[in-house]
Amino acid sequence: MNNQKEWQLVANGDWLKGQVFPLAQHTVLGRDSECDITIPGTHLSRRHAEIAISGNKLLVKDLGSSNGTFVNGKQVSQAELLPGDQIQFDVLTFSVEGPGEQQDINATMIRPAIQPKAKPKPLSSEIPAEKKQWKTKPTSPGNRSENDHYNPSKKIKNALISALCICTVAAVLAGIGFLITQL
Repeated sequence: MNNQKEWQLVANGDWLKGQVFPLAQHTVLGRDSECDITIPGTHLSRRHAEIAISGNKLLVKDLGSSNGTFVNGKQVSQAELLPGDQIQFDVLTFSVEGPGEQQDINATMIRPAIQPKAKPKPLSSEIPAEKKQWKTKPTSPGNRSENDHYNPSKKIKNALISALCICTVAAVLAGIGFLITQL
């Protein structure tokens, strides 16, 4: 087990894997060069999240990022972090290391529930905003819609196009085979 004295993030993914990012009292993470931890790339917002040490607790607060902040797979606007937690900023994942014993990832833990952000009620005269329509497939957990609808007509159309392509290829191959046998 780990009896480390300082809070830090350890990168888990691809090109950052194994890099250690020590945390100060207040650490802002993002792609902006003014951030305390700057990670270039389009997955992070300019100022994505703030991590603060408060006594012996580590707190994370999403700063209105486009792609979200996740703790142990759940999207949060703010949350308390424990050693061993997994924190994700869009597709970048980090392990939290800090003072005290690291939690056994196989052990059962009881922690307070993460409170969902309350959505403000629209005024009766207000017209609800249109839901975002993506031109490309969303690649980030924060861009995914849980209400994606199943479209059977699109599936049928794709199946028919695939069948037509397969038949065309089969006909071309049969024609080539016939020509070869005639030689």
